[in-house]
Order: sequence, then structure tokens, then C-alpha cells
Amino acid sequence: MKRFPFLLLIFLAACSISQSTPASYFDALPPPQPDSIILTVDSSSDQIQRAMIESAVKWTTLQIKGTVTRYVADNTTQVFQEQTWIDPLNNRYKVELKSVTNAADKIVRVSDGEMIHNINLNSGLVETSQYPDFARVGQYVPPVSEGMAYPNPIWGQMGTPLSELAFSSNYAQGTGTFRPLSIETIAGREALVVDWTRASESLPAFKAWLDTSTAVILKLQEFGMKDGTGSLQSERIVTEVIYNQSFDSNLFTMPSDFVQAIMPTQVSSLPIDPGSIPISAEDSGELYFFLLPHQAGASIQLVKVSGLCVVDPAKCPPMQIVDVPFLFNFTINALSWSPDGRFAAFSYSDNPNGTPTKLWLFDAAANTWVTLAEFPYIDPPFWSPDGSWIAFRTQDGLGGEDVYIARSSRDASELKSVSASLPAEGRPYIMDGWLTDNIIMRSALPRGSGNMYTTYLVHVGDASANQIFETGATKSQFVAAPDASLLAYDEYDAINQKHILKVMGIDGANEVALANFTGGSIYPIVWSPNSQWIAFNYYSSFTDGAPSAEVFMVSRDGSTLSSVYKGTTVGRLFFSPNGKYLLVEETTSARGGHLILVNLATLETKMLQAPGLTTDFDWYAPSWRP
Repeated sequence: MKRFPFLLLIFLAACSISQSTPASYFDALPPPQPDSIILTVDSSSDQIQRAMIESAVKWTTLQIKGTVTRYVADNTTQVFQEQTWIDPLNNRYKVELKSVTNAADKIVRVSDGEMIHNINLNSGLVETSQYPDFARVGQYVPPVSEGMAYPNPIWGQMGTPLSELAFSSNYAQGTGTFRPLSIETIAGREALVVDWTRASESLPAFKAWLDTSTAVILKLQEFGMKDGTGSLQSERIVTEVIYNQSFDSNLFTMPSDFVQAIMPTQVSSLPIDPGSIPISAEDSGELYFFLLPHQAGASIQLVKVSGLCVVDPAKCPPMQIVDVPFLFNFTINALSWSPDGRFAAFSYSDNPNGTPTKLWLFDAAANTWVTLAEFPYIDPPFWSPDGSWIAFRTQDGLGGEDVYIARSSRDASELKSVSASLPAEGRPYIMDGWLTDNIIMRSALPRGSGNMYTTYLVHVGDASANQIFETGATKSQFVAAPDASLLAYDEYDAINQKHILKVMGIDGANEVALANFTGGSIYPIVWSPNSQWIAFNYYSSFTDGAPSAEVFMVSRDGSTLSSVYKGTTVGRLFFSPNGKYLLVEETTSARGGHLILVNLATLETKMLQAPGLTTDFDWYAPSWRP
């Protein structure tokens, strides 16, 4: 799902944003110690660590405001402003984050304790989900365990850089030494200046200004360790901090100027012919997804269900658990399958600190996992249409990014960067996927005074970058049809606050509007296997606190628009291999997050069923192995 390009870099530079249940969060939590010491220049390393670990019990609500600065390798800076309100006892928060460089780049994240809304005020895109039970932890004090780190689950939902300063325990769980330096004043509060050095390093990894009464971080400087110089990489400074104030509940609602969504007219709810083909038992494939437990202490599991449970339920075999070589403690994305279904690519960290991220290759037949690449952060990967290559975007956590391709084999030596020929002035770039043997890349920086953003095709063979068109900032991810004939996208008209689903040729010409809506948001957008239909989800009714989602099918020429499913919040959509069924990931149904099957020929809907599969878990991040 696409967010602001500048802000995306900051989110991924922080600890992974978890929407999954860390398996050990509730195991033997230590009791809070509200009588913890006041920090002074005479405090020991252990005392400083203890104060940071127990910081959350020193305040009930917190409002902070400040700036975040990233010092990029090309001697430029990225500056952001953030304001955050946090009410952990009621699971409420609000975050406003915007770029100083481009004031239009602004996001709002808000939780009323029941629902979470992530709002891109520039594009109008809204992502809504239910507040997860595992993050209802109040004044969270993490367990202290050698070699393990447990980020605050509330911050895991917020995920922004300044808000993390409120949860200083995130920075107190590594193996290293704190050294008190001096006392200074930050945001009108007395602060103990400390630095922290890893046990294996000689130079400090960061310097923190800790509120002497609460151990909340009021200023943080992080240093680069790769080059051995310890140069300043980023700085976060709180300019205003208020503890323990009472918040009006209206603070945690959708922005009042966000337009109430209006549905289009002339929409049918009639069955459609998706052009499906007969499918045999051998060709039915398998559904892979994650089971998220409702209760604390249970572990997340990867499971698979035969495609026969969809196409021929009478022959449905039992659900199977898939072994993995790591614990699920961070953000989980769906497995990305090769076109032939032999392999899946999966980016995930097996490090307790959430970085580096590894690119894993999963052999479904052998049930083995091997590592193809390792970088500080790796975005979800994309397979080339012929299954030869895996493309993925990397980030160093300090504003730098690159795009690599890896051969879909166990030979990690076939790994190369393909983004060197992209113009430096357009960085950072966003990867949308593949178009034949090219990777679609969009610049996140505007060119010239027209606020236009350039899109390139990067050829996998020689890594050459060819500009194909320029677009306005309001176009979202470009989704290529399987036959490479058209690109689908959501264009946002900021003046009229309309979302228009469009298709255009791969050269940017011959735009055709397929559907339009006022307010709300469109996400995701997926093509049918035969490239004749587009399925998409439309969110509406956000401003009254009762989100709703509706899934539509539209023909590629716009002549037919049909509503095929209505729910609460929809995460992912994907077609069965034969195109007859549409699977809907309903993230907040009455019984939790589950998978809904829509028979497109009849519009019959039903929940996925298989022996051993229960609704005692949420079903998350599905994918269909062909």
C-alpha cells in the first residue's frame, strides 16, 4: 500500500511496525516500579537502563511536538515535523507528520481505541484496521531478556520517529553500556545526556537526552557505524512536551475536513463472467496465510490450505502448519509466489532487533528456506513475469535506498543493483512492480515547477532507465495488467476530492476513467488473470467512526461496474488461478479477520473452511500458490 514517499523512508527507518502478535510480549512481564530513581550524572549504566525500561509507568498521557532530521549520504538533509498525542491506558493516539520540504506531504494516524485510521491527506488514501488486542498493553514494561528486544506494541501501531521517543524502553534492551555525560535543558525539562555503546563497538551508537523524572527521550542523535567514523546520521528533537493532561475524545476522531465518501451511481450487483477456465485438483494450488492468536502467549503460525477447499470443498484436506526458521515478531507481508508456484519470496528479519532484513526463498515442495540477500531493510519483493528474477527495494535506515534483482535460485551470487542509472535528483524511488522484463520505478521528488513526478522502466538486462511519462503527484501505484497492455491506478482530484480509477497505455497515453468516488479511498487494485477485469476495494463512511468497505469488479473498458462484496475493512484481494473466485481478506469481520470467497459467476460469498481451521485466530496476509 502506498504512502507518502518521503515519510515512507522514515517509517521503515524505525523499528518494524508490527501488526502481528509478538509471541513473547506477555510472558512473565516484570511488575512496574513507579518509585524508580531520578536520573543524575552519577547514575550508573544499570540505573539508566532500568529508568528507560520502566519509563512508561511514569506518565499516563503525553503530548509531544518536534522535528526529525535525516542527514543523507549526498550531504543533503530531510526534515520533518511531528506532533503526537498518546493515551496508552485507553489505546488512543494521534500522530501528525509532515515534510518541511513539501508541506503538502502530510499524514495523520489516529486510533480511538477501537479503530485505527492511517490517512494520507495529500492523496486522500485511508487505511483502516481494528486496534489489535495484543497492543492493549497500557503502561507497557517489556521483559528483559538477553539477545531479545520487545518494542512497545502501542508504538508498533504508530511507527513514527518522534513518537518512539516517548517509548524509551525501545532503546534500552540491547547489550551495551550507558554513560552519563551532563545535565541540559530540553523543551523546558531537565535532561540527563547519555550515550550508549554496543558491547562489540568502540564508538557510541546514539546519544540521548533523557527527562530526569520520566526517562522519556527528549532528544536523540544516531550515529553511523559502518564507516567507522561515527558520523551523525539523524537527529530527533522535542520542542514541546506535556505530561498527564486530559484529552477530549474528539481529538482521536477523523479530521473534520476529511470529506464524507459518496458512492457512485449506476452500480449493479449482478454476477459477471470473469472468463474462468476449468480447474483440476492438480491445478487448484494452495492458500498460504498467517494465524494470529486472539490470546496472549500463543505464537503466530504460517499455514496452508489446499485450493480444493475453494473449488471442491467435499475433497478439502486438513489445514497444515508450515515450518519457518524464525519467530514472527515484526511486520508480516504476504508470501510472493513465482509464476510457476515453485518458490515464494519473503522479506523478514530473524534478528530480535528487527534489522537486518533477509530476503528468503521458500521451496514449497521441499519446505526449505534459504537466504538470498541481507540488508538493513527490504521492502516486499516482486517476481518477474517469467519467474527468472526477484526485484526488491532496500533501505539503509538513513535515507539511502537501492533496488536489486536476484536470480530465483539458491545462488545468492546472482545479485545486482539495477538503480544506478536512475537520476540522482529523483531519489528516493518507489518500485511498483514488473512490466515484461522491466521494473516500474517512480520518483518521489517532483521535477520542475509543475509538481510532476517521473516514471521509469528499468531494464533487467543492462539496468538502463528509460523515462516513459511524467504524472501528477496524485497518481497512486501503477498496477500492470498480466498481459502488459495497460496500467491501472487511482487518480485523486484534490480540488473536487474525487478518486478516479483509471487505466492507460504503458506509454502513459489513452487514459480511460473506469469509476469515480467522492472522498474515501481506493485500495487495493488487482487484475484478473486474463487481464479483462479489475477488482478493487473502496473505503467509505470514515467520518462517522463506522468504516465500511465495498469491493467492485469493473471491466477494462469501464462498460461494467459491479459490486461483489460489502464488509468493514478489506486488506488484500486476489483472484484464484482460474479467475472464477475472488478472495477478500476481511480484517475486522464480526468474528475477527478472515478470508471470504466470492464466486464471481453467482456472487455467492462464504468464509474459507478447512478441517483444523478455526476462527479462534485471525487469518492474515493471504497468498495463493498457483
